[in-house]
Amino acid sequence: MSKKHVWYVVLAEFDLIEGSVIRRQHPEPTGAADNFLAEAMLPEGSHSRSEDETVFMLPKIIIEGKSGGKAAGGNEKAPRPVLHCLSCFLAKKDDKVKRGSVTKALAVCSPHTFIHAFRPVIRLALKELFSPISKADPKAHELRIVQELYDTLNGLTLPSAYPLPPIHESLYRAARLREAHNRPFQDLDLKITWRSRDISTRVPAIVGEDEIGQVKLINLLKRFKTGFMKIFNAILLERRVLFIGHNLPASEVCQHVLAACLMVSPPLSGVKERVFPYTSISNLEKLLATKGYIAGVTNPIFSQRSSWWDVCCDLNDGKILVSAEYQKVLDTCGEPEGPEGGPQKGDQASPTSGGFDRVHVLDAEFSAEVRVGLEMGRGDTWAREMISGYVERIVDLAFGDAASAADTACMAENMPRILLLKNTTQFRLHANRRGVSKSSGPCGRATMLLSRHVKTLQHGTPSERELDGILDYMVQTLDCQEKLVQLLTLLPEAKGGLYPIALCLFHEKRSVQDKATRLLRKFDDFKEGSLWLSALNFFLLRTYMRCKARQDREMESKKLTQETKKSTVDPVDRKTPPVDPQAKQEEAGKELRPDEATEDKPRARTSRTGRIRRASLGSTVV
Repeated sequence: MSKKHVWYVVLAEFDLIEGSVIRRQHPEPTGAADNFLAEAMLPEGSHSRSEDETVFMLPKIIIEGKSGGKAAGGNEKAPRPVLHCLSCFLAKKDDKVKRGSVTKALAVCSPHTFIHAFRPVIRLALKELFSPISKADPKAHELRIVQELYDTLNGLTLPSAYPLPPIHESLYRAARLREAHNRPFQDLDLKITWRSRDISTRVPAIVGEDEIGQVKLINLLKRFKTGFMKIFNAILLERRVLFIGHNLPASEVCQHVLAACLMVSPPLSGVKERVFPYTSISNLEKLLATKGYIAGVTNPIFSQRSSWWDVCCDLNDGKILVSAEYQKVLDTCGEPEGPEGGPQKGDQASPTSGGFDRVHVLDAEFSAEVRVGLEMGRGDTWAREMISGYVERIVDLAFGDAASAADTACMAENMPRILLLKNTTQFRLHANRRGVSKSSGPCGRATMLLSRHVKTLQHGTPSERELDGILDYMVQTLDCQEKLVQLLTLLPEAKGGLYPIALCLFHEKRSVQDKATRLLRKFDDFKEGSLWLSALNFFLLRTYMRCKARQDREMESKKLTQETKKSTVDPVDRKTPPVDPQAKQEEAGKELRPDEATEDKPRARTSRTGRIRRASLGSTVV
């Protein structure tokens, strides 16, 4: 059951008397209330436009399934995963009906998050529901279309490269790889055949845990230019965030809600379990019962009820409202509580008292950096890396992971936010997974130490001895491509990539320069690593090439020296002509008398050279 691409296909229709109703659920009911499904598939204000779409979620539940075949008649309980649902609706004019138009919506519910890939075939199937053939036997025609759509999507074969291994997923998230794979984000081609018609679509090779559909974070950042950090903090601290788009397409509202999830994920996860991309007033009870929801609506009545939300984001004018209750939490954060739960006055105030004032200053500096990047034409990948890196640093500080004095100071400034973050569910879930992720991958237990070393290079001011030790550790530890790839995941483009390592090429100590060069050469040997190198600026690349050439010359010189020493052997090591052992023994036994010596006969010498010469000349007795 878990291998299904689509679990359900649902057909809804607007009836003039009954309102929004469900006509078909195939192959079985979804388990959700009919009124919830109908309202989610046919958004409020749909009568004012001819087509639109919504996204909604069906939670993870336990369902009963048949096991052991029909003969056995047994049942087993199996978990149904969280389902991501895409609904497309279409309204066509029809003078024969009282309302003057017929409105239908068709939704597919899938465990995959790339539901946008199903959009083209859903729209084609929806148009088939309005064909003239349907008028002869509408119910039979609807059933046939719904069944065919269900079978077609479940008959798909995903590309063999999907999904990428986790380590490569992290790698490709860390930088743009258009040059490496000749297409943005390395999307994979998928072909769907609908009624003899081939439809080309794409499935992303990189799919985040909380990334649903095809959304762009930069659209949200540009819509709320100066206030997007208010949204960021509210989602990070699990407060209720509401997006309102009065008279806007429901699809536009959904896109902003789904993009908001990407503000904290990664590195945090589980955000989609509290998201309502589109909801209505009929789902209010369930919405308010969800802690820290992120929701989108088109009904303006929500903006008038500040008790329903903590942060309200108006998509029409880009304004952000903060409820009085939530503002009080921010103002008193970090102050010790009094006997009645309020801030305590007196000399015992916490060093972090003053609420979010300093946090707002830090956020203003960061948001200004992001806005400048967007104005310079930076893309969505860059923006996501910047936000993700900002979250990661806050989370690391919350765990007390300070690699330098600057980190310690930053921790003190972020303390009000850290105190609130530690009380969230997503932080506790992240804490449970943190130990596993820090010791996983090709580097194993060395991952945590490598991460600390990278942060020291990025944010700290290590001493000469520390720097030499860090580079030496990396050169010795990163002995294969898989480990080098894992290090690249810690060096995203938004944080400068290999810049902290390349900067060591300018160090005054020669050993630091050499180790930095040796480390960079390792990345130069494979495609992804060479991309990181090519992203360095001209001066760093030129310095690297100069240091690399110097190393090559020194290695060549050393090699030539060794070869010269090998060819110039000491005479004592040369091989002597073979000598008969018996003749040698007889010669050794002879004694040369003093009167036998003559002037023209070579004199015996005791030196090594003399012994060699005597052995070669032999002894002559006159």
